[in-house]
Amino acid sequence: MHLKSMAWAVAAIALAAPAAFAADDEEDKGPTAKEVIERATDADWRPLDPENTLYMYLPAGTVVIELRPDFAPAHVARIKELTREGFYDGLTFHRVIEGFMAQGGDPKGDGTGGSDKPNLKAEFTRHTSDVEGFKEIGRDRIAPRIGYIDGMPVAAQPEGLKTFLTDGHADLWGVHCPGVMSMARATPPDSANSQFFLMIGDARLNLDQRYTTWGWIVDGYEATRRIVRGEPPSRPTPIIRMRVAADIPASDREDIKVMKTDEKIFMDYLKATGDVSDDGYVKDICEIKVPVKVDGKIER
Repeated sequence: MHLKSMAWAVAAIALAAPAAFAADDEEDKGPTAKEVIERATDADWRPLDPENTLYMYLPAGTVVIELRPDFAPAHVARIKELTREGFYDGLTFHRVIEGFMAQGGDPKGDGTGGSDKPNLKAEFTRHTSDVEGFKEIGRDRIAPRIGYIDGMPVAAQPEGLKTFLTDGHADLWGVHCPGVMSMARATPPDSANSQFFLMIGDARLNLDQRYTTWGWIVDGYEATRRIVRGEPPSRPTPIIRMRVAADIPASDREDIKVMKTDEKIFMDYLKATGDVSDDGYVKDICEIKVPVKVDGKIER
């Protein structure tokens, strides 16, 4: 082969190689998050239970909350009881800290009030054996086990720790990520009554296992961005009304379905988003958005 011909051959190989590598890279990437969601079947989605779904009507829109009686049965029962009594209607968010949380549910509007019902015993954690459906997705910088129960972000102790614990049970708890609902209280652990707060920031290090989580916002989180900030706010945002979904005519409820977090489709989704590494490290549980469909349309 002449030198000139050799030069052209080498150049051709050099030009072809990047294209081949690029094609391999494209194959390795796998489906996108959007493609994973689009291929999900009806069996990959679950409806909300109307008896354990709360509608909070705010000036900026409706917030739909899934209640978790498996996490905090007494607190969920209290929230539903007060809601059905109309207790929360017209109350305001009296303490709202940007990047942290929005607190409401106080009839006095200054953080010192509550209902006439007895205070609740803390439900900060649950035994992993007492809660069904925990899907572990990996570990992160704070907890050795991170995962979901029906879309609610949770953390847990290692199962191997059970033999070293006095009660022989590993604990699980809801993590205080944006959109999670938790119960306010005074200094004593068993002092929660009617006040609650919704998370608008990541406060896991400060609040996890110290406050009782009782639900998470499934739809309408954007309406919480319009809650007026301040301690107290200059013009506190009111809760127009709160209702248990079971008490609302079906025609007035949204058709909401949540991707099942204990199925393979969800792990495929997490792989596509890059939120969990191949070795099981969760980058940021508070940044993961569980796919939700509202009236057939993907909302997140």
